[in-house]
Amino acid sequence: MKKSGITITTLLVLLLGATSAFAQTGVSSVRSLACTINPGYTMADVVETARSFAWSEEVSPGLVGFRSKAAVTRPANSSFEFDFIADFVYPSYADMVEKYGAFLRMQAESDGRRTLDGVATCSDNVLMRSARVAAPLPSPALLTAMVTTSCELNGATVADAVAMATGFGETVGAGSVVLSPAFGGQQRPIASRVQMLIIFPSFPDFGAAWDRLEQNLPARDPQNPISCSVPSLWASYRIHSRDN
Repeated sequence: MKKSGITITTLLVLLLGATSAFAQTGVSSVRSLACTINPGYTMADVVETARSFAWSEEVSPGLVGFRSKAAVTRPANSSFEFDFIADFVYPSYADMVEKYGAFLRMQAESDGRRTLDGVATCSDNVLMRSARVAAPLPSPALLTAMVTTSCELNGATVADAVAMATGFGETVGAGSVVLSPAFGGQQRPIASRVQMLIIFPSFPDFGAAWDRLEQNLPARDPQNPISCSVPSLWASYRIHSRDN
């Protein structure tokens, strides 16, 4: 099966359930892959396969989460297709280098098979981003709702985006994370765009919060230059965390 590449605009990603992998202070490192479910399998098969993997301490990210599409936006001229996004979250870039390096050494010494062989195919084109927690994250959930949006900074800073995400997360009663591109993805000026990730405790919490939001739409702050696109909705599966 042909493996597809990743662009930032396609990955309007919201990250995952709550975990200490998102450092409450400092910056976390996130590796993301776009994946396609192989014929004859379902997302349930993918999740079961990934959760059964032996995540040893030597190679384990702080958090592994898969997000399948519920209602995902994309550029009008994009033909890029995928079924879900696999996110690997590390407390720091140093931790990412250590753990992923150990994984590559282990894979080289094995038969080379990957954890999702047979049920899904993931791209080799990795997108790396920096994650900053804006609003406190909800308790870990095996399945929850996520909303993501891609935002142009238009001269504002990442810190401004974090403040904006903090306010929105508090308004809807959800956690929020701001992702800024670090390596890979579509070429664009540095510090020109971020992704805002809104993590709800559950799907019912998302539904109730969005009803409240639609009935009381906040006025746009004319002093805020940040502009965000139509959001995407995901089903997020917690696969592994070091705390469990």
